[in-house]
Amino acid sequence: MKLSEDTLNLLKNFSAINPNMVFKAGNTINTISEAKNILATAKIAESFDQTFGIYDLNEFLAAVSLVENPELTLGESSVTIRDGVTSIEYFYSEPSILTSPSKMVTMPTADVVLNLSADVINKIKRACAVFGHTSLAITGDNGRVSVSIVDPKNPTANKYSILLDEVNACKEAFTFVMAIGNLKMLPGDYSVAISSKLISHFKNNNIPVEYFIALEKTSTFAG
Repeated sequence: MKLSEDTLNLLKNFSAINPNMVFKAGNTINTISEAKNILATAKIAESFDQTFGIYDLNEFLAAVSLVENPELTLGESSVTIRDGVTSIEYFYSEPSILTSPSKMVTMPTADVVLNLSADVINKIKRACAVFGHTSLAITGDNGRVSVSIVDPKNPTANKYSILLDEVNACKEAFTFVMAIGNLKMLPGDYSVAISSKLISHFKNNNIPVEYFIALEKTSTFAG
């Protein structure tokens, strides 16, 4: 088995959410953060024929990169990474000691649906770096929706906002707050569904990857 560049990029992204990972048999990869506030799932081109655990995903990916044209062979207790002259035996970790999703999230009915472009996400992250804020708020009233970087503990802190939609289907007043540090998605444009049950769903428009991200308890919804 060879891992495609797309799969390697997904695994690198998932390693930022959780440093260890349980690979399940099949062609779906999942991970969840230690705090259980980010869950990511993706379909990949490859299909694994067994379940196995990797304790340090970054180290595993680095090991794969040591081999020029790596071919992976799954064994009973380890995976062999080899090309014509180089071989690495990389041992599994017991899946039961690793943090992995026990079940997938069932997304509640969304109260707000919107689009977030890669450009907007990048601008928000840059503004957070400039002002030192760690939260963003998606706010709406009568269909006018904006995203802002905020300091929830300081109402007089500098604020950066971008208007996302002036005719959103949701006409209720709301403020959905997220930690910027939880936006650990691959770059790209996203369709976003947000529920007042304090959960959001980010679906990449071009890559088969999805993220479920918890909202902060300071979020409000008037509906």
